[in-house]
Amino acid sequence: MSQKSVIIVESPSKAKTISKYLDDQYEVVASVGHVKDLPRGSLGVDVDNDFQMELVILDDKKDFFKNLTSQAKSAPEIILATDPDREGEAIAAHIASEVSNSKISRVQFNEITNFGVKNGMKHKVDIDKNLVEAQRTRRIIDRLVGYKISKVLWITLQKNMNFVKQSLSAGRVQSAALKIIIDRERRRAKFKKVTYFGLTAQLMTEKGDAFNARLLNMDSKRIAKGQDFDQESGELKKDGLIALSESQAKALVEEINPGPWVVSKIDEKPKTSNPKPPFTTSTLQQESARKLKFNTRKTMSTAQRLYEAGLITYMRTDSINLSDEAINASRDIISEDFGSDYLPDSPRKYKGKVKNAQEAHEAIRPAGRKFKTIKEIKDSMGLDESNLYELIWKRTIASQMKSAKLKQTSITIKNQNTEFRSSGQVILFAGYMDVYIESRDDPKAPNINKENVLPELKENELLSCDGLSIDESTTKPPARFTEASLVKEMEADGIGRPSTYSSIINKIQQKDYVRNNKGSLTPTFLAFAVTQLLENHFNPLVDIKFTAEMEDALDSIARGEQNSLPFIKEFYFGSESEAGLLKMLDEKIDIPKACIIPLNGDSKDPVIARVGNYGPYIQKGDVRRNIPDILAPGDITIEKAMEILNSNPEKEDKELGVDPDTRQNILLKVGPYGPYVQLGDTKTRKSIPKNVELENINIEYALSLLSLPRNIGEHPESKEPIFADYGRYGPYIKMGKKNASLRGPETPLDITLDKAVDLLANRNKKSSTLRSLGSHPDSKEELVVKDGRYGPYVSDGKINASLNNAFDPESITLEEATELINEKRAKGPTKRKRRKKKK
Repeated sequence: MSQKSVIIVESPSKAKTISKYLDDQYEVVASVGHVKDLPRGSLGVDVDNDFQMELVILDDKKDFFKNLTSQAKSAPEIILATDPDREGEAIAAHIASEVSNSKISRVQFNEITNFGVKNGMKHKVDIDKNLVEAQRTRRIIDRLVGYKISKVLWITLQKNMNFVKQSLSAGRVQSAALKIIIDRERRRAKFKKVTYFGLTAQLMTEKGDAFNARLLNMDSKRIAKGQDFDQESGELKKDGLIALSESQAKALVEEINPGPWVVSKIDEKPKTSNPKPPFTTSTLQQESARKLKFNTRKTMSTAQRLYEAGLITYMRTDSINLSDEAINASRDIISEDFGSDYLPDSPRKYKGKVKNAQEAHEAIRPAGRKFKTIKEIKDSMGLDESNLYELIWKRTIASQMKSAKLKQTSITIKNQNTEFRSSGQVILFAGYMDVYIESRDDPKAPNINKENVLPELKENELLSCDGLSIDESTTKPPARFTEASLVKEMEADGIGRPSTYSSIINKIQQKDYVRNNKGSLTPTFLAFAVTQLLENHFNPLVDIKFTAEMEDALDSIARGEQNSLPFIKEFYFGSESEAGLLKMLDEKIDIPKACIIPLNGDSKDPVIARVGNYGPYIQKGDVRRNIPDILAPGDITIEKAMEILNSNPEKEDKELGVDPDTRQNILLKVGPYGPYVQLGDTKTRKSIPKNVELENINIEYALSLLSLPRNIGEHPESKEPIFADYGRYGPYIKMGKKNASLRGPETPLDITLDKAVDLLANRNKKSSTLRSLGSHPDSKEELVVKDGRYGPYVSDGKINASLNNAFDPESITLEEATELINEKRAKGPTKRKRRKKKK
């Protein structure tokens, strides 16, 4: 029996670090995340009994509680040191509810250092019931939304979309974040490109110094730039501007080139640039994306390792405050490494705009009262950890340094009825810029620390012109979000919180609602269908203002300013003025409306994009054309749609090369069931396997496919030939009337004779049970993962649902398996076509 006090943290690595700072009267154990939750596969919320939760101990935490219960009988104290946020507080409460020990206390470690741990142990508190209630409220609402609306998506959209491989889902924050991306894509689709022109003069001073100046005004009217054009109409937003055409630009060159070019005005003004505050979760995710090219998930996992190693403070925070210890540590480094010129007379204090309970935390900074150097981290940690630590270290130090001092110069040059302008900047004192400068989302945006030194000039000085160049520019559609800019937008809109940004962005990509295309988050046509269904029938869930108000309400509950039950009741049952979720669920779903993306307003003969059973396509009347996979929804303008409709699919085939035997072309084609290769105009064709990228298809691979079935060799006993091929259910081998599916890494093109013989020998073995997942929440039948003839599948004894390569049989959860069974049940029995008898 334990005579030691037990400290419970969330991760084993954190437990190991904390153990170093405490004596042997404490034993530190890890819960490894949440210990209790709603049951997987069922609602777990009693909506008729004040939304009571059915919390159950997670299967993999039963041994944890068994050991803890035993230790608690004799332990002098149980100390709950889970993470210092809403989820951590809930974990602490769940552990306390299962342990019989009158001496239970709560501590928080904002940093895992000797000072941070010992300081935390001095300040034991009770579990924050308000914070726990906020987490409970969030979990209830998220379950009501996710469980009930996801089911709607399964039996409406997913049932009618054979190309969808993942289970569709909706979520309180997830769906609102997806709506932000969809709205940006709609703006891109409506965008009208405009080409406009400008002039750049190459000028020379009397002393022979060269510089450039751009055309600013003509006839006292400003020359239009890209931001002056309306993105949808292509027209100028306001009067008094000139959109210079190419012909006007050419005429102007001839007219003004001779001069005279005279300096008419010189403006010089000082500018002060202040450092940015230290990192919050969102700004860390944004900057690590810009500077280190980390996605949000990688940023948070790397920061987690740094925190658990005692190198940075807690990484889920929206506070920009620094403790006195951190400010003093920063000022010591500035004084020692950069000198007193860089040290402000008094510490900088930053005040954030957020109101929620996590403001009590510090910003993300190096841990301790004396920060470890960047070199020390590079010597002890991996490359990702050292790079992220360097970012945090520099941002923290810069936030306490003096402002930069600059001088900006603007020179106006007059020539007849035109004015040109040249701007320059000189850094007088770099200040914080010597350590850290925040990056921009737009790589073409000028950096604040870039100098552009202009030659010495005086007013009325006569200049000479070495040439005039015509600048052609086109307006750009609104940029798609990156992970960094989406986090920034979500934070600005007030949706999501530090602990959810990364998981939300990961979720919408996992569900194939969004694809990360070279850093840009591009929504799929599936995402449009899902979002449009939610807009039509569950609009509050994709309304940014509504979602932000819910986040504020959860924060208010966390501060003890609002009761949770009335809030949950109004959300679910509604009020006199607003329909609740329950009423929305009773609406009849208009599936076709959700799947249509109108492209023009011609009601007689409209052109539409539609999401169909086998993917997206363009339709006008009876004419249909598949939308190429490389095109995103925002690329489908009415002009692009007509181009697709008027195209001849046969002409779009890609010629891969010539078959050496028949001398016919080998074509790569795309049909309603996917891509395939074909021999000339014959019916000899083979589908491209789903795991093969189209850009990797070459003539050699195409010839290999067309040569199937492949004769692997003779069976050593029967001497019958064994063939390998791709069929309706995937790759397989065949010997006479015996077939066996290929489920491993082998393909029909490379399977060996020995492997084929082995597969045929074991083909009649009954499906073996790989794992038992638990009981189906509705039918109470046991759900198991089995390895069958056509690959792994889940079964409840009556219904079998294939994993379809979308789930790993070793890691699929009960909740995911329940979804697959429910989807298969909703689709009903497979209708098999009768084979026509040969006459």
